[in-house]
Amino acid sequence: MTIDLDEAKIKRNEFELWLGWTLATTGGMLVGFLLTIPLVNLLDLGFARVLVPIFAGIFIGFSQWIVLRRYLTTSTDWVLAGGTGWAVGYAFGLLLIQNLSSTSLGGIFAYVLFGIVVALVQWPVLRREIPSVLTWIAVNALGWAAGLWASQAALELIFHEPVIDPALSTAVIAGTSGLVAGVITGLALVWIARQPEKVA
Repeated sequence: MTIDLDEAKIKRNEFELWLGWTLATTGGMLVGFLLTIPLVNLLDLGFARVLVPIFAGIFIGFSQWIVLRRYLTTSTDWVLAGGTGWAVGYAFGLLLIQNLSSTSLGGIFAYVLFGIVVALVQWPVLRREIPSVLTWIAVNALGWAAGLWASQAALELIFHEPVIDPALSTAVIAGTSGLVAGVITGLALVWIARQPEKVA
């Protein structure tokens, strides 16, 4: 089952959809990750690496659904797809980033793969509206790579001490990456809604 966007309603509220999507992505990132900080301290690190992305992914997917549901005829699949995309994408992306980011090129490659995984899991729900899976993949790869890169730059700009409070660093990383990625993917979502629908 795929979602069906009301193009006429979006056309009248494009800025509202874009802003809502951006804030939902940013807020979902912030709340989803900040609420899991106590879990990281209580759980085995390996288990936390699985549980945190699942929890944050579902929260982000739900936040995005709250925005999208005003423009959809059916929307229940988005929660599952968004949450699953985030859980799988973040868990896999985190492992890639940890293993590949010893060099700048490796870090960029890991961030791009992160966006690709999220896009591939979300696309089946968007396939009726999206002109091409490659469009959504490219936008997510660009958006999340830019967001994660910007979050690292913001972290280095704001903090100069060798030890950073986990809640503060998580807030900067989650907030910045969610904001940048939300801006980019939100623009693409509005653009996608203007295109002719694909038959489901």
